[in-house]
Amino acid sequence: MKDKNIAIILAAGKGSRMNSSIPKPLQEVAGRSILDHILYNIKSAGFDETIVVINKDHLNFFEYLNASDENIKISFQENQLGTGDAVKSGLIGHDLSEVNNVLVVFGDTPLLTKETLENLYESNNQNNLSVLGFFADEPGRYGRLITKGNSLIKIVEALDANDEEKNIKLCNGGVMMVKAKNLNERLSLMGSDNAKNEIILSDLVEITNNSGESSAYIECSHEETLGVDTKKGLSKAEKIYQNRLRDGFMSNGTTMLDPETVFFSWDTSVGKDVTIGANIVFGANVIIEDGVTINSFCSIESSIIKEGASVGPFSRLRNGAEIGKNSKIGNFVEIKNSSLKSEVKVSHLSYIGDADIDDNANIGAGTITCNFDGTNKNKTVIGKRAFIGSNSSLIAPINIGDDANIAAGSSISKDVEPGFLAITRSPIKFISNWSKKIKRTNNEEEKCVE
Repeated sequence: MKDKNIAIILAAGKGSRMNSSIPKPLQEVAGRSILDHILYNIKSAGFDETIVVINKDHLNFFEYLNASDENIKISFQENQLGTGDAVKSGLIGHDLSEVNNVLVVFGDTPLLTKETLENLYESNNQNNLSVLGFFADEPGRYGRLITKGNSLIKIVEALDANDEEKNIKLCNGGVMMVKAKNLNERLSLMGSDNAKNEIILSDLVEITNNSGESSAYIECSHEETLGVDTKKGLSKAEKIYQNRLRDGFMSNGTTMLDPETVFFSWDTSVGKDVTIGANIVFGANVIIEDGVTINSFCSIESSIIKEGASVGPFSRLRNGAEIGKNSKIGNFVEIKNSSLKSEVKVSHLSYIGDADIDDNANIGAGTITCNFDGTNKNKTVIGKRAFIGSNSSLIAPINIGDDANIAAGSSISKDVEPGFLAITRSPIKFISNWSKKIKRTNNEEEKCVE
């Protein structure tokens, strides 16, 4: 039974307009490569295998793909002879005898959704070929879909269109699904008699129809088929994707003070009744539980913020920070690779790195954990209800016991027993008449200068 569906991603273009040493499909949108966006949606839509067509100049691209997923196969397009040639190159050596559908997408379309791919699949259950189409007021360089009712008659490239065809506003989205049966044979029938002198995949529509089989189209939004060719285009895709994330979170009950100034990663997880201020950036691997408040001007990545906690303003969480239930992280605080249990307070002007802090501990302003000795990162452990006075330095490795107190201004390099007070301060020295001495000295210096 032919129940296998495969996808081909066309990614052999040189991407010169991106002006980057990084291949175009590896440029990132919301912290995830364009290619990974496409691969994720293809897999989510039920495709069993993916073939990525690349050029041999992108060796780092090849290594990336080779290591990422065993269900991804690599093919090379030797020469840039058009989209039809790219699909031919992708299918070399691949057995289609057990394949039902072949999906073809471009490797620069991060905004294509799983739902649209599923709709395309449904269309191809009744047809032999289906493409995505969108309406544009100014179709410009896009190919035009020539239709009759719901049937697709042919696709005319913009450079080959006559005046009447150029007025058509239904455009080719560049995504095609075709039955695998006879596909290789039909690909061999495509020529290069067109304005570009290329083998163009869209010719497959007429070839399919001329074989007595049916072609169709389904409509999608223009933004889904948006190809990212330049850094400006990358910025546009980022904006669209961020708006999708923002709208999704707000629909699920998140409050945002100024949504356009909040930037999420593709994998950010936000619970119920979360409040998010302005000018906040979420990097990868962030989980925000219910009832959390993120105040303005924060940078958060690779962290979990548990129920009822408050963070910011002007806070940074990174490298595996875990903020416990109902804890408070205040302004100008950085937490790195540290676990804070419930109701811990680090209210302002502190650095907490490589630390474990137990329930109800209070960390005073200006406290730092001195975790790096020039060679190794060392651990600070602070017990329950411990109180760390302002402007303290905790020199790791160190263990501060439950209910221990560190006096303000102390530099602590030894473990502190539970319930103890630790204090390190130089004796106070008072010098009388200091202000008069300073004034007299300054006056004498001025006379010398004269």
